[in-house]
Amino acid sequence: MTTAREVQSLLQVARVKIYRFSSDGSGEVIAESLVGNSLPSLLGLHFPASDIPPMARTMFLKARQRVIVDVVASRKTLNYPENYLDYSLTDVNLTTSEIRHLPVDPCHLKYLSAMGVASSLAVPILHEQNLWGLLVAHDIKSRHYCDRELKIVQLLMDHLSIAIAQASLLNAARQQATQEATLNKISRLLHSPLKLADIRQTILQVTVEALQGSGGRLYINADHLGNLAQLYTYGEQPISAQLEETNCWQQLLGISSEYFLIQNTAEAVVNEAWELITCSYDKGVTLPDQVVKSSITNPRLYNIEDLYIEPQFQPLVSKFAPTRIRSILIVPLQYQNQCVGCLSIFRNEIETEKLWAGRWHQDDRNNMPRRSFEIWREIKQGQAQAWQPEEIRLADALGTHLYLTVMQKRVEETLRHQSLHDQLTGLPNRLLFHNLLTLALARAEHHGQLLGVMFLDLDRFKLVNDTLGHAAGDLLLQQTAQRLAYCLRTEDTIARWAGDEFTILVPNLSSTEQAINIAQRILRAFDEPFYLEGQELYIKSSIGIAFAPYDGLDAETLLKNADIAMYRTKQQGKNNYQLYAPSMNTKALERLTLENNLYKALKRGEFLLHYQPQIDLNTGQIVGMEALIRWQRDEVELISPAQFIPLAEETGLIVAIGEWVLQTACTQNRAWQLAGLPPLRVAINLSACQFQQGNLVQIVRQILQQTGLDPQYLELEITESIAMQDINLTITVLKELKAMGIYISIDDFGTGYSSLSTLRDFPVDALKIDQSFIRELWTHSSNKAIVKSVIALGHGLGLKLIAEGVETTEQLQFLRSLGCDVAQGYFISRPLSTEAATQFGFVSQIFEQRF
Repeated sequence: MTTAREVQSLLQVARVKIYRFSSDGSGEVIAESLVGNSLPSLLGLHFPASDIPPMARTMFLKARQRVIVDVVASRKTLNYPENYLDYSLTDVNLTTSEIRHLPVDPCHLKYLSAMGVASSLAVPILHEQNLWGLLVAHDIKSRHYCDRELKIVQLLMDHLSIAIAQASLLNAARQQATQEATLNKISRLLHSPLKLADIRQTILQVTVEALQGSGGRLYINADHLGNLAQLYTYGEQPISAQLEETNCWQQLLGISSEYFLIQNTAEAVVNEAWELITCSYDKGVTLPDQVVKSSITNPRLYNIEDLYIEPQFQPLVSKFAPTRIRSILIVPLQYQNQCVGCLSIFRNEIETEKLWAGRWHQDDRNNMPRRSFEIWREIKQGQAQAWQPEEIRLADALGTHLYLTVMQKRVEETLRHQSLHDQLTGLPNRLLFHNLLTLALARAEHHGQLLGVMFLDLDRFKLVNDTLGHAAGDLLLQQTAQRLAYCLRTEDTIARWAGDEFTILVPNLSSTEQAINIAQRILRAFDEPFYLEGQELYIKSSIGIAFAPYDGLDAETLLKNADIAMYRTKQQGKNNYQLYAPSMNTKALERLTLENNLYKALKRGEFLLHYQPQIDLNTGQIVGMEALIRWQRDEVELISPAQFIPLAEETGLIVAIGEWVLQTACTQNRAWQLAGLPPLRVAINLSACQFQQGNLVQIVRQILQQTGLDPQYLELEITESIAMQDINLTITVLKELKAMGIYISIDDFGTGYSSLSTLRDFPVDALKIDQSFIRELWTHSSNKAIVKSVIALGHGLGLKLIAEGVETTEQLQFLRSLGCDVAQGYFISRPLSTEAATQFGFVSQIFEQRF
């Protein structure tokens, strides 16, 4: 009001008003200064958004233009303050001193004339780079504004913008103080000695009142301990008590969950239990024990400004129709993707009243301005109350507080639950540790603290079990648990993860050195011997350490990274600790994890063989099966050899894996023969490590004796590159294998660098043409010539030719025309499981008929 009076006093005009814009573009006169009764008062009146066209708003904002209108002369003057033009955002190109004179839009003239105005000045008011409002000066006679007057008015508007910014900051500070007071009140309630149900009911009431709601609901879902879901209500409620369990509600929250009935109970029983809840006002009531929640993913806060126009909410509108509830705010009680319930706040519809400057009609507003600006009172019923950003932030913060409280309670109950502890050591098991870690992560993030996780594994524990027995191994685990507990602080938590693996939670760290000191203390504790049944044993340990928030923000990631760091310790000599290195990229982490699991795959029996048939191109008869290894991590995941064979070769595990393949394939081939299948060869690839080990011939001989397989039905394949690494060794080993009657072939022929003279000296039976040549027979014309030459070369040396990767009829016919002897590939059959390969062998006459 002061600014309006100052401008009116300066300009000596009939009326000065300050006009503030609302979010919908409409505006209200919030301040006014009048002289006499020449013009009516507009204070408190609203004007529609269409009174100021979008282009005018843009020029007000981007160029800060001042508009002077002379109604009598029908002329409009555009004046721009110095150094405020934003040429990149406007379509004008003016110098700072330029003033433009333009004709006035007839509609605008009628508009001003209807108000009794002969001259008008409009100056924009900006706040935070937005058009906050306008200062408008009206007079009943034509009026000229000098440059001095415009500069003073502009200076006053700049001061007003500063005052608006200060008021906004002050208002934000007051809102923050109010929110903090609400949060503190709820925090005190959460730690009060009242009963849990009373605490939650009171918190719900305080929350509803703080957010100016008409009602609310607090829903706590069932947990894994068997505690049933609970619902608390306050104020006005919908007619359905099962609201949170509906698919519509869960989808709004981004919850993917299903509910399973433990017993086949009638729906009436469930409804009756829910009706008991609706009768509850000041107590939490448990939901039916037949309903159990399965999984929750990606929960999110959901704001429903008007439930009757929210498309996704339509299935539930009928539940709210008898009530006056119009707006809903649904807040998941969550941390990251873990949700333990939801808080819902309702707001009733309201009746709004606005005073407009004249009655107007939207359809013809731009063509026919209002002829009268008499006050028009507009009353609207059934209006929604929008949730303001600060209210949403407060609700979200309350949801976090409630989540922490619920999780705190669940952890306390879990600690009392014996099934969540390891029976052997008395330590928490992995499930309890995961809950404790999740809660600790939430607290650490809330307070900005550092948290560490250690993964510890006993070195050579298997040797203790194998030599002294499992009883001694159990005793060692118990003594280890006791020894570890002595090394930790009171706030640290140790758990038995699995087998000889332990996990340690070290919260409230001021630096990473604290966790390192604990790890060093643990390693020193293992310097002392263990005494097991009269035996003195020195057992060491390997430790991996990961920190939040640097190495992960959730429990799974943090544990995985600590586990990776622990295995890195083992790779580097054991009996030490290793910090997880953030520099490890995703590929390196995947490789390390794969290596860790590869060490355990043989022991767990996760490898299996598939067999790909080989057919004689002249008769169509199956003459062989190539054994191809696969890694079955679980019932679904099948890992390709391309992923783990190179790693197995690098780590040396390929020798043990290769021996297993040889044993398994020979055993299976002998089983096929005993089952009545026609005798055929089984082909097995030898790795470089296998071929170069000194006892390969003895191992092959031993396996043939154990399985009873005739050597002529075993084919060993080595690649051309392996054969060329040590030619003398290759010739020696191949001669010994050949002398046993074993069929020898060179795999991937054409991709290496063998010479014709060397190839002539190798005691081999067949050449396998690399599949890359077969696959691109029609892509690169030179491949036809290469294949033709290889076949001619092989036949010239008295060798059989086997083509790999045959996938089409055209490829097969081309190879037959060149006299190729044997083929394999997807056109004939994909690699088959043992059962499928057995069946394929029994129906092999089908291929003979085709050829």
